[in-house]
Amino acid sequence: MSEIPGSGSAPDEASRIPQRHYELALAEQVMRRAAGRHLTVDEILHRNGFLSESSSRSKARGGKHEDLTMQALRLYVSAANQAAMGVCLLDLRQGVLRIAVGDRLDDADLIRITNSLQRANREILKIEVEPWDRTELARLMREQSEVAGERLLRIFATLSRDPDDAMMIEQALNDILAEALQSRTSDIHLSLQEDDARCWIRYRVDGDLVYRHLIPHRVMAPIVTRIKTDAKMDAADRQHPQDGRLAFEWQGRMIDVRVAALPVAPSGEKLTLRLLDRENLRSFDELFMHAPVVAERLRKSIHGHMKDGGLIVVSGPTGSGKSTTLYGIIQEIDRSARAVYSVEAPVEYDMPLVDQTSVTDNSANSIASIIRALMRHDPDVIIVGEMRDNDTVEAALRATESGHMVITTVHAVDALHTLDRIDGFLSSAYRTSGLYILGHALIASLSQRLVKTVCPSCHTRDTAVRVYGGERCADIGIAPDEQLALANKAGCDLCNHTGFLGRTLLLEAMFPPEDQASRRAITEMMVSNVTSSVVDVPGTVYMPRRESIRDLIRRNAIDANMGASLMVEEAAARQGRGR
Repeated sequence: MSEIPGSGSAPDEASRIPQRHYELALAEQVMRRAAGRHLTVDEILHRNGFLSESSSRSKARGGKHEDLTMQALRLYVSAANQAAMGVCLLDLRQGVLRIAVGDRLDDADLIRITNSLQRANREILKIEVEPWDRTELARLMREQSEVAGERLLRIFATLSRDPDDAMMIEQALNDILAEALQSRTSDIHLSLQEDDARCWIRYRVDGDLVYRHLIPHRVMAPIVTRIKTDAKMDAADRQHPQDGRLAFEWQGRMIDVRVAALPVAPSGEKLTLRLLDRENLRSFDELFMHAPVVAERLRKSIHGHMKDGGLIVVSGPTGSGKSTTLYGIIQEIDRSARAVYSVEAPVEYDMPLVDQTSVTDNSANSIASIIRALMRHDPDVIIVGEMRDNDTVEAALRATESGHMVITTVHAVDALHTLDRIDGFLSSAYRTSGLYILGHALIASLSQRLVKTVCPSCHTRDTAVRVYGGERCADIGIAPDEQLALANKAGCDLCNHTGFLGRTLLLEAMFPPEDQASRRAITEMMVSNVTSSVVDVPGTVYMPRRESIRDLIRRNAIDANMGASLMVEEAAARQGRGR
């Protein structure tokens, strides 16, 4: 039997909430009650990001315990999240939560579970962790999982006979979305072609594209039409790209779905649905829990009282979680005391107490013009969804020069290449001035990737010396006797026989020195195109990607052989970039 992490003698976080936060929450509570919706003050504090998920709110229930069944628990910790952690929540009775575990339960996962339940004011006094046989646990999870996938096969067969059945079309759309969310899908791809053999429904799961359903054109066409109609798009127009959004309720919460339509040859159409689930967003503490130096430096800058301006840049390829990190940093900002604005193309997640502006291809305004307009709205922090052209980069740098903090993303291969990438956007007339501002305003350059994590249910372990050999252990920096995780090639039902389940953050970070003399030296390096020497400037804090890979290997988060391959790729990339 385990005590809840973070409970005990630690001071109640609620007692440290500033009075102004409570006043804001009380005002919102009155407004929502007038509209017929009753929320507790703690619920509002959580929604606005003023109360961390780890604080206990058992007092909200007046000391009463509410019993919950396995099915009810899935409303707060979804089946997909339980599967990703390799556990199954059995029941919650008299404040005691029972959890079935096949291998082990990490403290971070335990905290995540209790956070989700406490966020819904479910009181947990103790946790009982029950070791289960892996096969039995996988069987239990299958029995408790959604049956959307199995039902889809029957629905597709019905629609094949009667493609105009509106009720079946609606059920098909709901089950496609439910099946995708259950399988941790980030994007759904639907291809509509005259050739039945090309009408596929595919899911992007853990970064890989999985072909899931092949259905005839007469079934796919009405589903595509229904999606476009619900997304407020022109269902009859298949000659032009379109964008839209729709909402979907799943397991007691609303999922925002961003829809994009694209005409494809010879006479077809492609729909891509991006699933935006707020449950997938991570708090600042969760994002950087294994990088305390990065968390400390970012907090110091975010909570600074001087309005000196600054630039935080998050880089990485498409699908590397940049937006998730951006939103995690936003949650750390005290938005009750600072004016925070965002300019995104388009807005993905609605953030409380942030004035968000969406810029689309059809918008009359550009990101750069919105940034310039914000200068007249007394901003403290400006979030720029992505810097993708010279006008946006110049506007963002001028905003930092005016004393505003700018947090943004850019496509770059690593933390140092981010400087070269920004340099490449600058016009020749503005380059020297822009680099001078960049050199003095840059707070942090973060670069990230997402890498697959081993399945917690079926992975095996072995010593590093047996996996790598003695000489390779020394090269990687792992002790020969350390126990490392290895993905099971056969996999199990939990990971769909892939050996991997979910992805984790692989981080690289660079913080320039804070003294002005060193900043001037960095500026000169950028002007002279020798940014690779920035990490050698005294006072620069640099956490290379190699160090992050080693940490993931040691924590058994990733497959040991995959980690070694990442090490080799990183060494080759650094050599190619002259570092």
